[in-house]
Amino acid sequence: MPSAILAGTAIASRQPLRRPFSWAVGLTALGLLALVGAAAADDTASANGPTVVPLLDAVTHGDGIPLAYPSGKPEVTARLIEIKPGVETNHHRHPVPLFAYILEGELTLHDERGGIRKVKAGDAFMESSGWHFGRNEGSETVRLLAVYLGAQGTPLSVQKPD
Repeated sequence: MPSAILAGTAIASRQPLRRPFSWAVGLTALGLLALVGAAAADDTASANGPTVVPLLDAVTHGDGIPLAYPSGKPEVTARLIEIKPGVETNHHRHPVPLFAYILEGELTLHDERGGIRKVKAGDAFMESSGWHFGRNEGSETVRLLAVYLGAQGTPLSVQKPD
């Protein structure tokens, strides 16, 4: 199972993004809503319409680095990742933007600058672009949805060399 654990949060913004990235974000949002059984029309649904819960608007990775969609043929990849209690991911980074949503559990995140942050069920964020790892210090399995906004042929994550 690939590592896909994050550090930091992204800054919310309503600024327009480049066209290919906006398409990928739109696809990601639709897929996420399908997973939770909701259908989105707009933010002003009628009493009998769908309920829309905004999760995240981001223009940066979790460490504040501006998002840049990779060149090439766009590819969106979604993964459900489970991390058992006591398990730690390898040190890694992501060469593509990565959106993550914690479905269950709590994860302790460590970044290359020594920062530590805990994310729990219901937290949505953009992953850090720098080296990082995550550890499940809790007693229940962490389940997270990882959505990579990449390009065909670009790796989703890269393990830190020893």
